[in-house]
Formats: sequence, structure tokens, C-alpha cells
Amino acid sequence: MEGVVVKEKDGYFWSITCLMRIRILSAALFFAFLSTSSAFASSSVNVPFALPLYRNMELWVAKGLIQSNLSSTRPFSRAEVGRLLAEALDKCDALKEPTTACSDLQGPTAKYFEEEVSEVRSRGSSPSTFLKPIDALSITYNRLSGPFSIYNNEGINYYDGNNASVQFQSRGRLWNVFSFFIQPIFSYYQKFDQIEGNDEDELRMHKGYVKLTAGNFEVEVGRDSLWWGPGYHGALLMSNNAHPFDMVKLSNPEPTLLPWIFHWLGPFKFNLFFSELNDGRSGSNVAHPYLYGLRLNFKPHPFFEAGLSHLALFGGSGRDLSFFDVIKILYSNKNRDNTKFESNQELAVDVALMIPNIRKLIFLADSVKLYAEGGAEDTGTLPDRRAYLVGMALYNPFAVEKAVFRVEYADLSPGSVPAAWYSHGSYPMQYDGRVFGHHAGSDADDIFFEWSQDIEKFFYKLGLDRERSGIQTKADVQEKNQYFGEMGYRIKDNSNITVRYSYEEITNYMNVKDDDKRNHFLGVEAALYF
Repeated sequence: MEGVVVKEKDGYFWSITCLMRIRILSAALFFAFLSTSSAFASSSVNVPFALPLYRNMELWVAKGLIQSNLSSTRPFSRAEVGRLLAEALDKCDALKEPTTACSDLQGPTAKYFEEEVSEVRSRGSSPSTFLKPIDALSITYNRLSGPFSIYNNEGINYYDGNNASVQFQSRGRLWNVFSFFIQPIFSYYQKFDQIEGNDEDELRMHKGYVKLTAGNFEVEVGRDSLWWGPGYHGALLMSNNAHPFDMVKLSNPEPTLLPWIFHWLGPFKFNLFFSELNDGRSGSNVAHPYLYGLRLNFKPHPFFEAGLSHLALFGGSGRDLSFFDVIKILYSNKNRDNTKFESNQELAVDVALMIPNIRKLIFLADSVKLYAEGGAEDTGTLPDRRAYLVGMALYNPFAVEKAVFRVEYADLSPGSVPAAWYSHGSYPMQYDGRVFGHHAGSDADDIFFEWSQDIEKFFYKLGLDRERSGIQTKADVQEKNQYFGEMGYRIKDNSNITVRYSYEEITNYMNVKDDDKRNHFLGVEAALYF
């Protein structure tokens, strides 16, 4: 059935899809307004992805200690982490017999977020104004042999030879309303840009932002990373593969239970952001484009989570736009190449199902998480050029305590237009040379396996990642196989050391026949938390 169309005075047509998108945005803003009536948490900064918190929290969710989380929209604020930890600790206190998960929960993580947990239980118990000049400090050394593939590292590059970095994090709060975070990084590269003898050092602000919080509504201005979707190894639209964005972001840091007929949607979170990408684009790529993103996340059942994401890259140098031009670009679903209304857009829907306590039914694991993300690019009555990601995690598989087995597969090579994802003549979905969705990139697929386990103070993981690119568009498909291992040791509650090694085999490097590579990666990191 064809959609109803309305002709505008400038000759463009808005389909019914346009009206649906405007309604989605209106609903998002309406929900945002409702979210301000939720709990009045103090302003707090976000928890960096590098912390083991996210991995540990997934284990506690699998044990059923946390049920009100919305894990598919990250990062979490420290206040939100405090709320979730308080929920889990209360459930542990109610148990007749303590469990291993509860013992772990009451360890270093609870101590690191002690103030946030205390604030949840007693509002006003933590200082309204404070400054932590050094909240975390890390020293990293990495040695690469060959053009080893680095991904999901917030745009931080390493090159052949020796690489070293020192970074620290500072945070603070003013009057419970403002909070701020900075993360400078000093790096040394023996062969910068893979050039022999081109050693270089660099000092830059990796992340830094200020937040204004009013009730359960916050505005974040500055540089930060995002991850949208349930994927562990990748995400179709937004991951931490690229450099953090300079952006203005609106969100509700803690989930809101919506009133009236919307309560059946369960806890709700949203992200809405705008950014200008100043990353030195050249050639046919439009310089200084604008990036818009909207994320809606719901949890209608304690075990089921769903999300909707939308990205648009548009505007830039030489393309002056009015407010109504921007609305038309974002919500009209019309492809207008080589005009100021040109854009590159992506949509995705994701779901995640956690099934806890299933060992009585099957011996395979204590809990299972199943998840999927489906995305579409650009035009069509329904946007087409589809990609998808599916995954599974088994918790305590085969009765192995504190172990997780993961498998995840992504297909980014749609049959209709194989190279559609992330590539575009004017607006490629990249920032500083890196895709900010799935690291595999255009016309590619990726399958990932990982086994990980915590043993007292030790942590290790072993895995394999197999990636193919140029599947349908190149005569010679590039294949990458990465075999990796990681081992960590917690020296004290606030310090740890991690050693990583990876071996990579590449066939038909850069899609050149018989150009094969054998690359190595060795890394050591020491981290201290205050």
C-alpha cells in the first residue's frame, strides 16, 4: 500500500514515513520531559568503558541480583551505577546464605562506588561539592609487529614497534548540579603513521566534559564516547571504535518508569546528541559535517530489553541549513544527493533477552543471554540495505564458576548494495578515519568467540575473531584471523596489572591477492584507582 504524500511549496514530498519519524522524535522529547519528574540524583560523571565494572555487572545481572538495568545504552553515570549496586546489595542482604556473586559484589567495586551507593540509601550523605584531581591513573606499553588491527579502543592508534602512554582521570562536582571529567593522555610512538624513524610524542585531551543535571535530566557538553546496542564485540551504529565525539548530549541518566499507558514499556532511557566532526575530511567528503543521534531504550520485562537508534550525518562546509531544513533532512526519508539536503542515515532496532537460573532445565549454563540488532541504511518506504548482529553469552558454562562464553556474529554486506554500510560519497560514517559503528566496516562480516573467567584475584580471557572484508565487491576477499589472550591480576583492591598478547593472520591484505601478513601484539598495562 502506497503512503499518503503531502506536497510542500518547495516541491519536495514528505511521505508518511516522515510523519512517523516526527512522531518518534516528539515522543522522545515528551518522554524526556516526563523523565525530569523521576528521582533527583546528584550530578555525576560517566564510568569509562575501560573499567571492569561493565563486565562484572553483566555477571550480577545474570545471577538475578540486578533487574532494573538498561545495559544497551552506555556509558552509565556513577549515580546510576550506585543505584544498581544498591539494588544488588539489598538482594544479597535478603539471602539466607551468601553466594559467590554477593561476595564479589561487596569487594573492590562496592568500595570504589561507596559514595554513590551511600547517596542512594541516604540522599545528601555525600558532599555536594568536591574535586578528585586524580581519580584513576594508568601506564601502558604496547609493542606491535606489522600492521596489527586495533579496534574498539576509542580511536587510540598503535603503530609498528614500541608504543607507550600515560593517562589519568580527574572528576569533580559543584552544588550537586554540575559535574566535570577530564582524561588527558600522553603517548609515544616509535614509528608514527608506520614510518621508520618517525618517532613522535603527543599530549592531548582524550575526553573531557561538563554536565548540568536537573532532576533526572542532564545536559552533557564536551568530548565522550557512546555505545548503543546489546553487542559485546561490536555495534551497528555506535561503538567505541572511533575517537570520542565533541558533542552536546541530552539524556536521563537513570531509567524512568513512564506514567499512564506508557508504564507497560517499563524503565526507559534516552540519548539525544549533536556533534560537528572536525576530522580533516577531504576529496568528495563534505568537511565539518554534523552528526545527529537518537537512542530510545525500554525494558518491558525484567529479563527483556529493547532499543531503537537513529544516526544522521549531514550539512557541513558550504551547506547552510535553517532549522526547518535540518528537520526535513532528519525526518523526511528522501534521498537528495548533491544538494544541501543530502545526508547519510542509519536506523537500528535491538533486543536482548536474559534467561537466569536455567541450570535445572539444561546443564549448559546457569544463565543465558541472547541478543540481536538489525539495521538499515538510507532510503526506502522502510529503510533498506540491511545489516544485522546476533550474539549469545553463557554464564557459568558447564558449571565453571565466574566464567563466560560468548559468540557474536555481524553481517554488514547487504545483498542489494554490499558496500552501503558506513560508506558514502559525501558523508562516510567515520570519525578520524575510523568507523564509529562496527569495526569490520563495509561489505564485511565478523564472527567472534571468547572464553573468560575470574579466579580470585586473577582474570583471563581467550578468544578468536575472524573478519572478512570485500566479500561481494572485491575479487580477492581479505580475511583476518586474530587469536588473543589476556591475563590480569589485582594487586590490591585499587590496583591491577594486565598482560595481553594477540597473533593475527591476514590473507589478501587490503584485498591484494597473495599479500599475506603475520602480525603480533604484546601489551602491558598497570592501573591505579583512587
